[in-house]
Amino acid sequence: MALMRTASTTVLKKETEKELLRRKADSGFDLFFASNEQEMENIPIYFKKPLPSWLKGTLIRNGLGKYEVGGRRFTHAFDAFAKLSSWQFPGNGTSFFSTKFLQSEFYKESMDKHDIAPYLLFESVDPPFNFLQRLKALVRGIDNMNVNVYKFGDGNIVALNDFWKVYQIDSDSLQTLSSFSAPVHVHKSPSAFSFLNFLSSAHSLPESGTSNHLTYLSSVNVIPGMKSKISLVRIKSTKNREIITSWEVDRIPYMHSFAATENYVIFFACPYYINVMKMIQHAIPEKALDWEPNSPTTLYVVHIKSGEVYTLKTDNVFMMHQINAFEKDNSDIIVDISSYPNPDFVENLEMRNLLDPIKRNQFDTRAAVRRYFINLNTLTVEWKTFEDSRNAPCASALDLPAINENYRYKSYCFAYGVALKCNNVSLSDIALVKKDLCGRGQDRMWKVSNHYAVEAWFIPTHSGKSEDDGYLVLPVLDGITNSSYLAFLNATTMEMVNSAVLPTIVPFNLHGRFFQDLI
Repeated sequence: MALMRTASTTVLKKETEKELLRRKADSGFDLFFASNEQEMENIPIYFKKPLPSWLKGTLIRNGLGKYEVGGRRFTHAFDAFAKLSSWQFPGNGTSFFSTKFLQSEFYKESMDKHDIAPYLLFESVDPPFNFLQRLKALVRGIDNMNVNVYKFGDGNIVALNDFWKVYQIDSDSLQTLSSFSAPVHVHKSPSAFSFLNFLSSAHSLPESGTSNHLTYLSSVNVIPGMKSKISLVRIKSTKNREIITSWEVDRIPYMHSFAATENYVIFFACPYYINVMKMIQHAIPEKALDWEPNSPTTLYVVHIKSGEVYTLKTDNVFMMHQINAFEKDNSDIIVDISSYPNPDFVENLEMRNLLDPIKRNQFDTRAAVRRYFINLNTLTVEWKTFEDSRNAPCASALDLPAINENYRYKSYCFAYGVALKCNNVSLSDIALVKKDLCGRGQDRMWKVSNHYAVEAWFIPTHSGKSEDDGYLVLPVLDGITNSSYLAFLNATTMEMVNSAVLPTIVPFNLHGRFFQDLI
């Protein structure tokens, strides 16, 4: 018996030591998904080195800031209250940091009642809403624009989610100004009351050669047996949008982003479909999405000027973010995406998993860059993946992609992004990577233990002699010091060249943009 107790004690001690080492390996990672209620405006921050004199503009990012109110908590990270952060660069060597919550109706009502107000969420809350609250949430829809920021042709800065509604914000103070739901008419609709016209994208794209932008509107028909619609939409201003063309579909796929070229828009309609009956039953979008692993992915390729829609089929795949697309000749289109074998990782981003140091390492989050070759003459689709190199072993596993925007819709070589679980062991082993899509051996990566990166934005240098001549700018969470800093990486070498500690922690944020003309 004594020997058995000694053996059991030894095994327990080894397991405890292993757990302590593993916890040390992702020290501070939980702060990514912890509420930070501090708000501040135009606080000076100080870089280790002088900033370039040509650097003028404002970086604005959107993301997650608060995960609970009163005794109720969000169960999925996608539902946390939107919190904006900005960094101003006046061009005189100084820099100023601001961060504020988006004052949505959802946020304000929740703060007033000291409880999470009943609005539609991606998943749910704990304790859960009762039946009447779920019904009220379904009627009200989603009001939490926590995904991205964009500037439309009228100069307005807006906060977006994957929905039609947007919130206008002041770029200097981050004050929330007003909300807009631009009117739009979907052609050939048998009844305006049969369609739910609210699903769109947080990733609008510029319409080449114009000051307009492109997005889509998914119109869900709630009448059984009736077809739904997808519409390509031109955004002329925050309030002015027009339908370019619409086409009928049997079911609406979940789409977070889309691709475009100078003349075409490409939609990846992955077989992840909205189940209307489940939505009505549960009032929880995450429970109303049906994944079909044996079904093909449908590509809708739309000619922007004529509105002609080409429908093609390709292998089963799931994607959240396109990287870039361009036309090779009159009939060939090349599209790069961050792909996944299924949408399981979306469900796995529940708070119970992210805050559990064991569970969060058990699910697969690795993306794979895929290049698609679309031929409109033969209506065929082919694709390939990319191999990694020794100096950047997870460069092909990037998501949250960024490129040099001067190469948007052009033949290009470099994509940058975040590779989660780079070592295939710990979710918190995060690398910021550079993928050489032209196969010249220029893959690179930046990774520091217990430093947690998010999506970067590429700012080209003043001269911009080559595609990768610029800086990657992003906030990083330092899990050792429990602080955040704004990092500047040389996009050519992927080496850190400058940084400034921030006056407060920036929790996990999703997307943002650098606006060169906002100072």
